[in-house]
This record gives sequence, structure tokens and C-alpha cells, in this order.
Amino acid sequence: MTRRYLHGFLGAPGQWAEVLARTGDPLDACPRLLGHGRAPWMPPGGFTEVVDAFAARALADEPVTLVGYSLGARVALSLALRHPARVARLVLVGVAYGIDDPRDRGARARADEALAASLDRDGVAAFVRAWESLPLFETQRALPAAVSAAQRAWRTEHTARGLAWSLRALGLGQQTPCREAFARSTLPVTLITGGRDEKFTAIARELVRLRSGVEHVVVKGAGHNVALEDPDAVARAVATG
Repeated sequence: MTRRYLHGFLGAPGQWAEVLARTGDPLDACPRLLGHGRAPWMPPGGFTEVVDAFAARALADEPVTLVGYSLGARVALSLALRHPARVARLVLVGVAYGIDDPRDRGARARADEALAASLDRDGVAAFVRAWESLPLFETQRALPAAVSAAQRAWRTEHTARGLAWSLRALGLGQQTPCREAFARSTLPVTLITGGRDEKFTAIARELVRLRSGVEHVVVKGAGHNVALEDPDAVARAVATG
């Protein structure tokens, strides 16, 4: 079964390198996400239209296993629910299904717009420094220096314009909530969360309760980015499905 890997916000295909080394998949199994890279692709439209455009560009005709982290997991989930014939299985690291309450969704959209405006105003380097200080990534401070340096390199290779577009088009405040669609689906799903990532572990447990056919792997000691912090655990989950 062909696999495709979708990186997170500020990420790059290289984010999956240690997982790929264990699964044997090639680097070209990792398309660059919309709005990312030195020459970002930014198709027109809102969240749904952008996901559809990405599906047409990045997926083969045959069904694939989609592996996604964070933003990539949200895109993968939405893509699979909208194009079920093109996806055979999902492996999602730190996924969110959207925000159901319109008021909360609007508040998140405003927060994402403020982040986008800071990119427009201050540029990528300042944004990355602030991003890396978020409590969500506290566990990554224990990573080896070489791993942290590689992550900083790909985080700073993007353009401010592309990242700001990503927040405005694909931010959580723009995502069409898909909890009900997920509950109706029959797609095999593996959810992966770090044991120290309480927010996303709670979300995963909620999704497990919604329907059968959902596996949840909690990786002890890891935070939000399990693919970076424990690639062995992610590779095992990918390979055993």
C-alpha cells in the first residue's frame, strides 16, 4: 500500500526523515504542504476548496495510507472524509477535528489572523522564535542539538507570505468541523498522541468513543510532535496497520 506523509505547520518533508528510515518509504512520499517552502503553492478558496485542490495535486489515483502530523493531520482527515475513495487508511499524529462552536471558531480565526499579521509585520525569524517558545513544544527542548538545529533550518526556510496564507486558509479557525462526518465514516484510523500532550490525547480519546475501527496509540514521555520525538513509535504504528 502506497503511503503519503503530510508535515505540520512550519514543517517540511524532512520532518519525516527518521520515520521514513524505519518504514523504508522514500522522501518523495512527503509532499510539501500548501503555503510552505521557498516557492509556496497557494491555491484560491477557503479551507474546503484548498483541501480539494491539494488532493488533486498530491494524491495518486489508487487509495493510499495518509500519515499526517498536526496541520498535516487535519488536512489528511478532511481530505479523507471528502475523498474516501482515495484514502485506504489514516495515521494521524496530534489531530484536531475542528471547532464545533461558531463563537469559539470565530475567536480562533481572529487569533490565527493575528499570527498571520505578525508574520506580515515581523517576518519568519521572529515568528519562529515565538512559536518555539509555546508550551505545546516544551518537551522538544530535550531533543538532541542536531535534531533541534534541523528543525530550525526547515522552519526558517519558508516565506512570511506563504505561512501567513496557510494560517488564513488552513488555520483551525477556518477548518470545517468534521466530528459528525468522522463518526459516520468507516475508514481505518490510527491516532497517535504523546503521553505529555494532554490536549490532543483528550481529543483522540473523544474520537475513539465516536465509532469503531479507531486505534489510539499513546506514546509515553512524548509531547505533541511524536514523529520527531519518538520516530520508532510512529514507524511501528504506520507499519502495523
